[in-house]
Amino acid sequence: MINVKISGIKKLNYFENIDTITKKELSKKTIQFSKFVQKSAKLRAPRFSGQLAESIKVVKINDLKVLVVVDSPYGAAQEYGFTPNFLSSGMAVKGGYRIGDWMQAKGISGFGITPSGKPHPFIKPAVEKGLSNLPNMLQNMATKIANGAMK
Repeated sequence: MINVKISGIKKLNYFENIDTITKKELSKKTIQFSKFVQKSAKLRAPRFSGQLAESIKVVKINDLKVLVVVDSPYGAAQEYGFTPNFLSSGMAVKGGYRIGDWMQAKGISGFGITPSGKPHPFIKPAVEKGLSNLPNMLQNMATKIANGAMK
C-alpha cells in the first residue's frame, strides 16, 4: 500500500498549464522533425544542377501543421520515376535534319532512348530515417512537458 500526502492548494495545480506546455513542445518537435527530413532529403536528392535540393523547403501552416515541400517541377519524376521517351531516328527536327543525324553529330550513343526514368527516391528514405528517430524525440518531449508542468 502506498500513501501520498499532498498539502497546500499549490500542489494540486501542477497540471494547470499542461495544455500550453504540450502545444508549445509539440510545435517545436514538429518543426524539428520536418527540418530533419528536409536536411536528410537534401542530402539524398540528385545533384544535376542543385535546383532539386534547393527546392526542398519547410513550410509552417500553423502551430501544429508543418509541410516539407519539394517545389521543383521534376521532384515527383525523381522520387517516383517516369516513362522514358523513345525517339525514332527518322524523326525530323528544326532545319530538316533527322534526330539520328543530330545524335551522330553530338556523339551521343545509346541511340533512341532518353534517360532511363528509374525512380531515385529522396523524400521517402528521409522520412523513414526521421521516423526511426521519432521515439527519442517524443520521449524528450514528454520529459520536457512533465518538467514544465511541475514548475
